[in-house]
Amino acid sequence: MKIRSYWLVFAVSAVALLGFIGYRDTSEMRHADRHSAVANVEKPVPNFSFAAHNGSTISRLDLLGKVWVADFIFTSCPGPCLEMSRQMQAIQTSLADQKDFRLVSFSVNPEVDTPATLNEYGRKFAAGPHWYFLTGDKQAIYDIAEKGFLLSAVDTGDGSGRLEDRFIHSTKFAVVDRRGNIRGYYDGDHADVSQQITAAVRHWLAN
Repeated sequence: MKIRSYWLVFAVSAVALLGFIGYRDTSEMRHADRHSAVANVEKPVPNFSFAAHNGSTISRLDLLGKVWVADFIFTSCPGPCLEMSRQMQAIQTSLADQKDFRLVSFSVNPEVDTPATLNEYGRKFAAGPHWYFLTGDKQAIYDIAEKGFLLSAVDTGDGSGRLEDRFIHSTKFAVVDRRGNIRGYYDGDHADVSQQITAAVRHWLAN
């Protein structure tokens, strides 16, 4: 009888532990920002359609068949956006021998970042035809960031402080394969992130 009780306690404890682990893993994976780099992902990007800096409209369907890198920035950002765009520029240079890659920068301040503003911003980084800067409905952009890419994008609504305090957004990059699935997240603060992403893009171009 005692043995049976011990086994019952053990079984209940094991189930509770597994439940806790499962909850913890689900909670931790809910937001990609909690991880410095994740390269074992396969999450579909939801459909989207936004205005590009060059006057065209870019959707998820337009990117199928390409391997692409996504980030979230805004042109008046005095903080990490400039460094993120420099990293995208480095990736663009490293992949100059490839035709089936794209870079996609979504603006988290679309009310200011019109296609013309984004076009001027892109010139500062010698953006070529493979690099799109997208703007559009603010809620739709924030939804694609938070729900689609699992990356932070928040407008605190505080217009009295610094811009970097008002627009809180992820400094991560996401790599998307030819089928429109996110395959990895890379930390924009990492010194060699452009090399990491370039290697990942080349891998998915070949697979």
